[in-house]
Amino acid sequence: MDKNELRIIAQKYLEGTATPEEKQLLDQWYSTAYSGTDEMVELKKAETEADVKQRMFDNLNQQLFVKPEQQQSAKNPAALIKRMAIWIGSVAAVLALAFFGWSAYQNHTQVYLADRQVVLVPLNRVMHLTLPDSSKVWLNAGSVFRYPKKFSGKNRTVELVEGRAFFDIKHQKDHPFIVKAKNLNITVLGTSFDVRSYQKEGKTQVTVVSGKVGITLPNAINHKAIMLLPAEQIVLSNITNQMVKQITHEPKINEWCKSNFVFEQESLGNVFKALEKEYNTRITVADSKLLNEKISIKLNNQHLDTIMQILSFTKHFNYQMANDSTVIIK
Repeated sequence: MDKNELRIIAQKYLEGTATPEEKQLLDQWYSTAYSGTDEMVELKKAETEADVKQRMFDNLNQQLFVKPEQQQSAKNPAALIKRMAIWIGSVAAVLALAFFGWSAYQNHTQVYLADRQVVLVPLNRVMHLTLPDSSKVWLNAGSVFRYPKKFSGKNRTVELVEGRAFFDIKHQKDHPFIVKAKNLNITVLGTSFDVRSYQKEGKTQVTVVSGKVGITLPNAINHKAIMLLPAEQIVLSNITNQMVKQITHEPKINEWCKSNFVFEQESLGNVFKALEKEYNTRITVADSKLLNEKISIKLNNQHLDTIMQILSFTKHFNYQMANDSTVIIK
């Protein structure tokens, strides 16, 4: 079964229209693709079922398949293998949701599929993880992160596929910690640092908060690592592969980790929906035009009334907290 057929059948499976024969084909592909593995895709509480299914399939369909105009560049074996690895991981996430159901997804159930865990962070959320070696990771909204169920061998290797992460690494002298992020590798023993690697930004940025890290390019042979100390930063262009080392002027590079909600040019309507779900409340708006207003803001885990004060001051509206936990926006 080629990629086109798999994509079509996966879509039909998610829509509930796949025939028994197609389900069998999907099951056969799944068994073949993951033969001899024990991977786990960790799916966290997120948006509505329809939103998650669509987001996963959009990622599978639009970003990870090789488009016709990319066929020539995809002939590069290393690039092709990397793209297929990401593609298979995303298919696994789609199929895990289809096979094990929405309730498993919503209840933060861990689905075992291979020897690595794939974490897809919901939009507008910040996620905190503790790795098998007790290292801590904070993942920003929309990030995709992979790490093993158990570290083995000399190195402790993880991968930031997309997004932003702040690492606080447990010191292990004989076991370096390696973060793979697009077109660079970060090697540390015990330190804290921030990695920002969004495809749409066209660059990868590493900033050290404490300790020391070494930066290398995956294909560089006999090249010494570029060392970074606290307050130093590397910015690597994903287009030109040009690397710039500089002093950071951001006083609190990891401040975003403390946020509970992160909104970037989001409509107030979607912000209110997220707050309704988080605080188990109802928000009514008299003027529907307000729902289309855009806002970029980070909100901590505060009382709902405090958050509403911040929003009302920023977007110039009045509100009232009713006795039945309803928020009335005038």
